[in-house]
Amino acid sequence: MDKQLEQLAQFVATANTVEGLTRPLLALLQRITGLESTYLTAIDETAGVQHILIANNSGSLLLPEDLTVPWQDTLCKRALESQQFVTEDVAACWGDSEAARQLGLKSYISVPVTNQDGTVFGTLCGASSLSVALGNMPHLPELLRLCADLISHQLSREHFAKQVAARANETELQLSRVRLVAKVSELCVAAQSLRLTVGQTAEFMLQSGLCSQAVAFELENDQFVAIDPAQQGWAAVVSHLQSELSLDSRRQSIIRLQNDDKTQQEFADYLQPEQTLFLLKVYSDVTAVAAIFIQAQPEATQLAENKPLLLSISNSLSLLARRLADHQALTQLNKQLEYLAQHDTLTTLPNRRYLFDELARQVARADRQQQSFFILFIDLDGFKAINDTYGHETGDEFLCEFAKRLRNVMRSGDFTARHGGDEFVMLCQCSAGNNTEQQAAQLVNRIRTATCGIFGLTDVTLEYAGPSVGLIQWQPGDSTDGDKLLSQADAVMYQDKQQRRKHA
Repeated sequence: MDKQLEQLAQFVATANTVEGLTRPLLALLQRITGLESTYLTAIDETAGVQHILIANNSGSLLLPEDLTVPWQDTLCKRALESQQFVTEDVAACWGDSEAARQLGLKSYISVPVTNQDGTVFGTLCGASSLSVALGNMPHLPELLRLCADLISHQLSREHFAKQVAARANETELQLSRVRLVAKVSELCVAAQSLRLTVGQTAEFMLQSGLCSQAVAFELENDQFVAIDPAQQGWAAVVSHLQSELSLDSRRQSIIRLQNDDKTQQEFADYLQPEQTLFLLKVYSDVTAVAAIFIQAQPEATQLAENKPLLLSISNSLSLLARRLADHQALTQLNKQLEYLAQHDTLTTLPNRRYLFDELARQVARADRQQQSFFILFIDLDGFKAINDTYGHETGDEFLCEFAKRLRNVMRSGDFTARHGGDEFVMLCQCSAGNNTEQQAAQLVNRIRTATCGIFGLTDVTLEYAGPSVGLIQWQPGDSTDGDKLLSQADAVMYQDKQQRRKHA
């Protein structure tokens, strides 16, 4: 007995698994008892069956591993109920067992193996079709109980190890979720592009291991457009899956999609069986602007039950969408305000403020480049008479038409502004190396030709003789004072007005 105990101690010391401990124990029991087969079973009382998990066969009686038999007819059940775990004459003890009769069992041993909570896991058994003098082994019941206890202890160890591993996996999964939400939140705080952020979020979700597929989409009139063009084939899949939903379901942030046999058959190249499908939608106010399609890993069943994770991601992206939309609206409003601050509301030409800013820029640029340019001051002769005769509405319409004609004669690089009332200013480029006086004359003539003649307005047709025009040429070294330059051009315009009156 001492030798057997020493061997048992070695088995326990070296075994890391139930199988690693049980196989040498079964071999040892076979050598000690002389039984043809020793084996470990598991009992499933709910299903009413008993399975042979591990077997050691050395004679003509072969009990294969994975053999499953009805629990009600087994010798193990009879031994357990009668508490008789060793018998040399099976027929005398349990002659009503059909299984024992078919196998021709004569000698039999069985002892229960329990779980950590005391419930029966299975049995440690031995059987033989030959008669074996088991009664000559007084320590056999004690040895059987010891072996069963060792297996029970190893089962408990493995169960505890599995629990620890499961808790570790769950903890790691929770950490992965926390890290994922943190990464997405951090990304959304600094993001300037919803499109890029939704695409990166899909990549983060895929890298986290919580899903086997994550496809990012932009939504245009509820149409899915893949952010990655290579994934556009998924658009038809997701569109079909969403079309199967009610209208109210489509408006939710997190939508569970159907993955039935019909859908898998129709989209066999895309969808995998037994996977949970989600559609995560991103909203700007009440409008869905983006979405992420998620195909959950089969082993990540927690994801299917953890909508708060997806909802956190959806909320972060939706907050980003609203922030970017508000920023875009504010930027657009600022542009409109800036435009209104720099343009005349009637003619839409740049106003006096814009004129002085542009004049300063052109002076600085021309000075750096040692170039010159023309400044033209234009006054609408006879405009007061038009207003007095036809009214201010006609006068305003005339001003708009006049401004339009000035725009039509502008060349690339020219600038035209309404100085105020019936006065306009143009800043025009001067070609280097050519006769500047000839250029100036041609420019004035082009303006006069464009702005005189017939003006067909809504309520009246006018014959207009054209404006008075004053032109000066700015050259490097001249004054950089905008008011002074415009005063000089105004003075030349006044001279032109006097000459036109003499010849009128």
